[in-house]
Amino acid sequence: MSVNIYQNSSFSDTPFGLKLQQTITSSGSVTGIPAGIQRVYAVCIGGGGGGGSSTTYAGGGGAGGFSTGWTFVPGTCTVGAGGTGGSLSAGGAGGDTVFGMVLAGGGAGGGGTTASTATRMGGAGGGAGTAAASAGTTSYTGAPAGTTGNPGNVGYAGGGGTAAATTGGAGGIGISSGGGGGASTVTGTQTGGAGGKGLIAGGGGSANTTGTGTGGAGGTGDLFAGGTGSTGTGILFGAGGGGGGYIAAGSNGSANTGGAGGNGGGGGGAANNSGTGGVGGAGVIYLYY
Repeated sequence: MSVNIYQNSSFSDTPFGLKLQQTITSSGSVTGIPAGIQRVYAVCIGGGGGGGSSTTYAGGGGAGGFSTGWTFVPGTCTVGAGGTGGSLSAGGAGGDTVFGMVLAGGGAGGGGTTASTATRMGGAGGGAGTAAASAGTTSYTGAPAGTTGNPGNVGYAGGGGTAAATTGGAGGIGISSGGGGGASTVTGTQTGGAGGKGLIAGGGGSANTTGTGTGGAGGTGDLFAGGTGSTGTGILFGAGGGGGGYIAAGSNGSANTGGAGGNGGGGGGAANNSGTGGVGGAGVIYLYY
């Protein structure tokens, strides 16, 4: 019998007629697929990058990459962990997620006293701290990357926002979006840059001032919101919120500690030298057949 693929009553990012059969959240052996099924449709999300930390200000981590496609069934798979939050350093990069021929890179860590860490295969760039922001990357299918800036050009993976004196730059927009840049003045009111908007979002940058500081909000994803930045007077406040993930919202920044990213979302930047950047959200694999 013939089937009309256009009779699907609601939008889906998977082919008509397939069902979600497995959600894989850790690396290891692939099991549970019935005999005779040789190909599956996989959705892979890389781990989000962790937020940075420095003695002045820091950037939010970039979101993990997002990739989908048909693939053979492998014996093992890899689910990328979220990047660690920086402590007087850039945040750690998120891990890569791989299922057969479908690959999604982890997001870059947010910048701190050291430069934001590298990423690949569709991972977004980290925002600037005292060291520079990083650009997004091309996906494994060749979709273009976004550049650094405020917020930079639109790409499959957005670049990180650059730093500024009173208001940090926003992260770039993309399927996986970049982290916001930090901001720092000696006195006065200032706000860290927000994470970029995308299907999966980057974390907000930090603010550092003896006046009133507000950390940048985590980027808003298509399905879940980012966390808010903390607000207060003095250097113990101003951490960025975590970016919204594919299946969970980002956490709020708390005092000088950045918020965690939702699944695949980037962590928020830390407010100052006694704070720690937020942890990036872990990756995930969805299998349809």
